[in-house]
Amino acid sequence: MRRVKLGAAVLLGALGLTGCGGGGAPSAEPVTVTVQDPQYGLSFEYVTTAAFTPQRSALPDFPQSGQERAMLEAINAERARGGVCPSGSFPPARPLQFEAHLHRAATLYGRELAASGRMDLPHRSRADNRVPSQRMVDAGYKPVPPSRVQWVFGESLAAGDQMSPAEVVAAWRGSPAHCAALFEHIADGAVARVDGPAGTYWVLNIAGWE
Repeated sequence: MRRVKLGAAVLLGALGLTGCGGGGAPSAEPVTVTVQDPQYGLSFEYVTTAAFTPQRSALPDFPQSGQERAMLEAINAERARGGVCPSGSFPPARPLQFEAHLHRAATLYGRELAASGRMDLPHRSRADNRVPSQRMVDAGYKPVPPSRVQWVFGESLAAGDQMSPAEVVAAWRGSPAHCAALFEHIADGAVARVDGPAGTYWVLNIAGWE
């Protein structure tokens, strides 16, 4: 196997809500979601509506490539099997569904990494110091989670010379944090592949709750 450089997965989650409407049809009234990100020791808010729904088709300026689609399929094949990781055993998990805002976030960060030719950790943007949870929200991923759920934002990185989906997934399976991230019981995810002078960069963004 060719060498793959990995970025540790970031998994986190806690939230608070204000301005929620009652039952019935989704409301267009503003809802403020507060995200507590213990991984980075920060808290931030965003404003959305209960009518937000995940975007399952790619955004016009961020088309999903065949290679990115193949990677998501490879990840979902692993999730369907479950398996034993260095961090423990995991049961099968439902497939990740493509989410376009997460794809936008992954692509933008992948472009940043490819332009720099580096993979700086711990996943802070060199442009503005934004962390994964902030970057996913900035890209438009603004759901209204149910009260008292454990919310997960996750980002896994890999870099190498023209690495195939199978090779990247195999490398992630060998890392305790990355392998655990592959089997998170959440619904939304997207993968970006960006090629640069230093090689190929893969960014997996996942988000959601059980």
